[in-house]
Amino acid sequence: GHLVRRLCTMEAKWNQKHVKVGVGALVFRRKKDSLEVLLGKRKGSHGAGKYALPGGHLELGESWEECASRELEEETNLKIDQKAWNFAFVSNDVMRKDKKHYITIFLQSIFDDEKQEVKNMEPDKCEKWDWVEFKEIKNDYKPEELFIPFNHLIHSNFKPLATASASLSAEIAYSKEV
Repeated sequence: GHLVRRLCTMEAKWNQKHVKVGVGALVFRRKKDSLEVLLGKRKGSHGAGKYALPGGHLELGESWEECASRELEEETNLKIDQKAWNFAFVSNDVMRKDKKHYITIFLQSIFDDEKQEVKNMEPDKCEKWDWVEFKEIKNDYKPEELFIPFNHLIHSNFKPLATASASLSAEIAYSKEV
């Protein structure tokens, strides 16, 4: 009785029944002596007005890499092969204001195909995409300007393209049907 009432009350307070999984795509490019990341300003959904990476929900049966490639292409028209992604960071994102709770898995890749151009494919969900110097984000953006999962990454010890964080991908087991 008590536990069921408590769970029903919790569900009524939140806009979801279970924790959801998001994938964030850290798309880096080298510019002279700096490392830039692709950043967009969200609109029309939770986190509207905040700066965030390309990304979205992990679909049933989808690998993290498949999700990162799919979301990146859907949102920016950029194509990055699934094999080019490496694990970067994971965050536990309780968004009380939006009554949502996510686990966000960040993958990272280097983008070096100058033939491809960034296009805003979902103008109803994103104002625009820009290349931003990664190391300056902490100084140039207030925490409240960043989408919560991305803010967690920016204010962590995350180091872009560091081999230590990328090697974690080898330790993650994917369950595959035999």
